[in-house]
Amino acid sequence: MYGVIDVGTTGVKLAVFDGELKSIHYERVELGYEPAGSGRVEQSSAEMSRVVRGFARKARSLGARRIGLSTYRASVVAWSKSGEPLTNIVTWIDGRGREVVERLPVWVKLLEALSPSLAKVLRPDTPAVLMKWLYDNVPGLREKVERGDAYLWTLDSYLVYLLTGRYASDATSSALTGLVHPRDLEPIGAVFGILSLPEAAPEIVDSVHEFGEFEGADVAVSIADQQAASVYHGLLEPGRVSGVHGTGSFVEESTPKLVVPGEGLVPVVIASLDGRRFYGAEGFLRASGLVVEWLRSAGFFSSYEEMESLASKAKPRAIVVPSFRGLRTPDAPLLKGMILGLDPSTTKADVVAGLAWGVALYVAYLLGKLSKYCGSPREPLWSGGGYSRSNAFLQALADATGLKVARPRDVESSIRGVLKLLLYSEGKASLDDLKEPPEVDAYFEPRAGSEAKTLVGELEELLEVVARWEENAFLSGRF
Repeated sequence: MYGVIDVGTTGVKLAVFDGELKSIHYERVELGYEPAGSGRVEQSSAEMSRVVRGFARKARSLGARRIGLSTYRASVVAWSKSGEPLTNIVTWIDGRGREVVERLPVWVKLLEALSPSLAKVLRPDTPAVLMKWLYDNVPGLREKVERGDAYLWTLDSYLVYLLTGRYASDATSSALTGLVHPRDLEPIGAVFGILSLPEAAPEIVDSVHEFGEFEGADVAVSIADQQAASVYHGLLEPGRVSGVHGTGSFVEESTPKLVVPGEGLVPVVIASLDGRRFYGAEGFLRASGLVVEWLRSAGFFSSYEEMESLASKAKPRAIVVPSFRGLRTPDAPLLKGMILGLDPSTTKADVVAGLAWGVALYVAYLLGKLSKYCGSPREPLWSGGGYSRSNAFLQALADATGLKVARPRDVESSIRGVLKLLLYSEGKASLDDLKEPPEVDAYFEPRAGSEAKTLVGELEELLEVVARWEENAFLSGRF
């Protein structure tokens, strides 16, 4: 039997499967955010520890012999050698990295101008920059890490340490820190030096690895959540594309080798297996499901069934630009969300449908950027995550992208990806099995024709304009 712990930004899930891969248990615990000041988004590391340990213990009590983790990425935390947290988790949507970037000396900014690769790393949302903030602002942390009495790295390494006592991180998470090169997983000494960080990286290991034991159960898989979803969707085969629409929307295209794209796109290690790395490139939107929750709390609908009914009735007469947490593509981290096209006849249904179309058009925009660096993807566009339960959204996605969209039978994509890897860890699945896409629940064929392509171009033009004006008081929300 197998236990999967899926650590997402807004909640932690436990799924337990029997030997026939039937789900015998599922539960979810919500995790809120801790008050941390304007622009700062933290989660309680103590609460995370309690929930994850509790879920691992429950999985074991239900008979799980092997446990796998998927963990949200690009978020950092410090803890002592005894496992006690020294900081909260600074999440990937936290904005304090901007303070670090603005204080970098002039000579570093000159280096950035000469080195596009360095400029990609020294961004406010990079874990390396968030680590710099913690080292500079948590008294005594630097000295403790240098003595070996404490650790500071990404969330996955903290959870592996809690369960096994081993300071290790898988390649998919560490390759996104800006401190480890995705090509060879070696530390990037220049970045450690420029940011004055102690060279105290964990052991970087494969996604499938014998990490250790937790109360008799083997911890055998640790992988970043979006990459776990890509494994489920079959992206170990180059040329495939998938999107996961949870708190945010993440779009990945698999490539036969490492590609380092521009325009805010990110090179990713989709998985590392037996020393072999599988690569892709990614674009993302920080807020999609987050905006769904905002619309619900604001009274636009009271249930997801009502949301679906509203979205399916309306045409895109208003568009929600879901830049609630800023944008990376184009580079506009201060930009706030917008609802455009409002007039006295606009209804709730128009706004709800406008979110589906706003996310869909932005995904189409990202796919256009990805295609420049990775080539045109093969259909279908796989879609997972909670928002993918919406037929109205997936039809808008097919129309906006011009691609056939496939929703798998289970949209819990990260959980299913970890399950595939747990089977691989026991020799019950081959690499060819991992490359197979999942069973399809429904296909969505594009119906809009050239008008949708025109809308994608109009959105790109709009984003280029507002990105130049992101510091405007109204666009940045500073009024």
